[in-house]
Amino acid sequence: MASRINTLIEPGHEATWDRLNAEKRQTLTLAPDTPIGELLRRGQQLSAQAADLLQAIERADERSGS
Repeated sequence: MASRINTLIEPGHEATWDRLNAEKRQTLTLAPDTPIGELLRRGQQLSAQAADLLQAIERADERSGS
């Protein structure tokens, strides 16, 4: 019998998403005088996170046979 994995994508997690989105907005809001180097560093970090997320999704799809 296959076990069911709970994810935040399923219905019923709206409050959690609201909290996570508020935290993300606060974290990503930068001061107007933020140096260009810092903006670039943060952009590269976000790009790396997006690539990691995409790879994780692709691995999960491969495991589930989608």
